[in-house]
Amino acid sequence: MAKLFVINGPEIGQSFDIREGVMFLGRSFDNDIWINDRTISRKHLKIVCKGNKFFVSDLASRNGTFYKGEYLHPGREVELEEGEALAIGMIVLCLGEGCKEQMAPFLDTTSMIRLSVKEETGSEDRRKRTLQKRHELLSRVSVTLKGNKPLEEILRNVLVHIFNYLKRIDRGAFVLVDPATRAIEKTICLSTKSRVEGTPLYSDKVAQKVLSTGKPLVFSKACTANEEGLVDTLKLQKIESVICVPLMGGSQVLGIMYIDSMKRPDGFRKDDLLDLLDIGQRVALAAQKERVSLDVLKIATSLSEESQE
Repeated sequence: MAKLFVINGPEIGQSFDIREGVMFLGRSFDNDIWINDRTISRKHLKIVCKGNKFFVSDLASRNGTFYKGEYLHPGREVELEEGEALAIGMIVLCLGEGCKEQMAPFLDTTSMIRLSVKEETGSEDRRKRTLQKRHELLSRVSVTLKGNKPLEEILRNVLVHIFNYLKRIDRGAFVLVDPATRAIEKTICLSTKSRVEGTPLYSDKVAQKVLSTGKPLVFSKACTANEEGLVDTLKLQKIESVICVPLMGGSQVLGIMYIDSMKRPDGFRKDDLLDLLDIGQRVALAAQKERVSLDVLKIATSLSEESQE
């Protein structure tokens, strides 16, 4: 029996059996596949299994369904291929056992964070307010990524949403790279303070570490990874806390998302990383879409030039 895996989001690692016939996925209890996440609509997705083929259609959901570089038109059925990422709200799904490889960079980190979050004590009302703000952030990011603006503008707006949500941060950046060579192609940065000429916009050592490992990095008093080799560098750069997550397109690293605080060693909570992993996966899908479009354009241009020779 085929399985649908959650490869990113709060329920990462969870899987669902796909049976023959019609199934529905959504936030409501009466769905065949129930995922309790506010960025998913009550009835979000229809899944049809016909023999060895699988088809999905969006049910006019609020935050949409993102597949193969574009949002599905509500009611339009498309074939779901094994190993291809499917994003609903801020949850990313994948069909088939091969999808487990795409979870690997995040499983250890998210498991550690969930345990830490459960151990924390605090007001129930405060937790509810935090969850509400988180859902607002993810909803705004989802709407922004739906836009038809240039990718640089979209990513800058995503940084604005993150800055509005995490008041403790001072700098943020998206660094997009060529997945084959790791050469930097685009850098989109945002800062709460005027930049002094010659100063870096982000820690290059942190970015290179995440690009090389494909795993998130956290340095904060509240949630510190074992990154002793970077401590001296961060101190020299006067960085008190930082989170950097990879932008993964399948098994390829397409870039990083980076945020830091220059004044607060407790700049981030343990569950902030989960939020950024969610956002990072969606941004990776958008970056992948642009890369495919550019590759198609290059091929078309090359064929046109050859025909003129």
